Amino acid sequence: MKKAAIASIMAGLAVMGLAACNREPAPAPAEAPAEAWVGKDVVLYLPDPVMKARVEVSALSPYVNAATIAAEGAVRAAPVQPGASGMLLLMVKPGGRSKAWVVTGEPALKPDTVAAVVKAVEAVPAPAVREGPILVGVGFDVWGGGAPPAGASPPIPRDWYAHFSKDGGRLDDAFMARVWPD
Repeated sequence: MKKAAIASIMAGLAVMGLAACNREPAPAPAEAPAEAWVGKDVVLYLPDPVMKARVEVSALSPYVNAATIAAEGAVRAAPVQPGASGMLLLMVKPGGRSKAWVVTGEPALKPDTVAAVVKAVEAVPAPAVREGPILVGVGFDVWGGGAPPAGASPPIPRDWYAHFSKDGGRLDDAFMARVWPD
């Protein structure tokens, strides 16, 4: 009798085990939506001694963080679009003046998104700088990223290339004055 009871229990467990199995393949897990903004590296476009002579790190770091947060907010407020990768450039001149540029690879961000990012970033109060301008870049991926910007590394806006001489050039104070005249 014990053997029959054990066999009956085992058969019941087997039937329940088979019933619990779903013979159809499980649906593929849905991909999580890509992050609207993922900040990457911070790049100093001028030599470290020049940067240190012109701006206090204790002022620059909070400014870069605030500008990055402003850019992220503008991207999150924009309609989702194909992913892009690029660099947010921040130039600050003495007197609290600042200007921003967005450089991306393909696909490029929509012009209205770029305009919203620039507007948001330029509203961030600039740190005090002395003796000349500074230039900092913040790398980013939006909506999953795309191809990196073509050209120089770190990247610069395409229209800046027209300000170099035929023999090339340096990204120095004179060059920055040509790309953003007073």
